[in-house]
Formats: sequence, C-alpha cells, structure tokens
Amino acid sequence: MRIGIMGGTFDPIHYGHLISAEEIADIFKMNLVMFMPAFIPPHKKKGKMTDVHHRLIMTTLATVPNPGFAVSAFEIERGGCSYTIDTVRGLKKKFKEKIRLYFIAGIDAFQEIATWKDAGSLFKNCDFIVSTRPGYRIDDLFYMLDRTVSKKYRDIKFRIEKKNPFYKSSSHPAPLPAGERIEVRGHGSKYFIYPVETTALDISSTEIRRRVRQGMTIKYLLPEPVEEYIYKNGLYRES
Repeated sequence: MRIGIMGGTFDPIHYGHLISAEEIADIFKMNLVMFMPAFIPPHKKKGKMTDVHHRLIMTTLATVPNPGFAVSAFEIERGGCSYTIDTVRGLKKKFKEKIRLYFIAGIDAFQEIATWKDAGSLFKNCDFIVSTRPGYRIDDLFYMLDRTVSKKYRDIKFRIEKKNPFYKSSSHPAPLPAGERIEVRGHGSKYFIYPVETTALDISSTEIRRRVRQGMTIKYLLPEPVEEYIYKNGLYRES
C-alpha cells in the first residue's frame, strides 16, 4: 500500500496544495495521500499561526470530496514540535510497516533537509517525492545531497538511478525528469528520492491571509467551503 504524506501548516490550505497532491497521487499510483497539519512546525516555532483546530477543519473541508485524500491529526495528537522523523516512525509503527511511505516536499524545503532532525535516519525510513521547478535537473538535487547530507552523515551515499518504474506508467504531461530517481545507499537502505514537476500555481497561504486582512477577494484561490469557514470564523482579519 502506497501512502503519500503531505505535511504543512495549511494556514490555510489552497488549490496549490491540492493540485500538487492530486498529480502526485496519479503519477505514483498512490492508494492515499494523507494531509497532516503540523502542531508546531520546527521552522515556525516563534511564528504566529492560526489555532490548530481551525487549520485541521479547513484541511478536512478542502479534502473530503476526494476519496483519494485523507486528513490525519497524528502530529496534533502527539503535540510538541512536529518533526518529520517522529511522524514517519510513528506511522510505520502504527501500520506495522505494511505500507510504503512517500514523504512529499517542495524543493525549497527539501534543500534544507540536512538540518532536519535526525535526517540520516529519515532517509532510511521512507521515500521522498520532491516537487521541483521547471528546468530543475536531477543532477542539481544529487549534488546538493552529496554536499550536505553525505557530508554530515558519512554512512549515507546517493546514486542516480536511470530506471524509474513510475515514469513509463505515468500519463502526466510533465513527468519525472528524464525518468530518473536518486537511490539512497547505506546500511541496506531500500529507499529513493523522486523529483517531479507538478502544475505550479502562484498561490500562497501568506498571500491569502494578506488578502483577507486587506479586504480583498480570495475566491478561486481555495475551495469554497474553506473560504466560507474563514469568513464565518473571522480568521486572518488581524495581522
């Protein structure tokens, strides 16, 4: 069973999140994409965020029409700082490793992965799907990992694998670059890093919050039920 994990603050969730998840689910033949709102994201410990229960409800409202999507309160129930390695270990323990986990991350966040908590173990516990920008080369991703992760964790090496089983089966108009993936090597690792281009929408949660604060429309940037929830609960009106 293949499960994609899409984490984030989702403050609020928008169509950019949803179309990326849908296209990844199609390309990688996911059984499920699980949206997981963070309780306290490590990179936003001191930042102001909307109450986690509002973020959880908005994420549920946005995803419930899609049977291939689900929302998990796993990180919320655990509390504390939402570290990816803790989430991956917890999910594997919960499902007794009868699943294949694919952690979905944008290229900007993934470039900082060497600074994530226990990143060395993370590479040995799940696959990664990295949403890249147009023209981004797999070589760039490989050299970044070699300069950062391999330098910090001497037992982890990477190798570009020419054969990608998802490439040939994908009907997506912008499939995986050159049909390649990066193999994680070391201590019997059996995981891979898959770069993929998805439809890029110029939408951000920051911009949506700014628009609400300034009395501008947010229609067509996010699902209507989420828009209604924001206004009904008076979210984002104050800076």
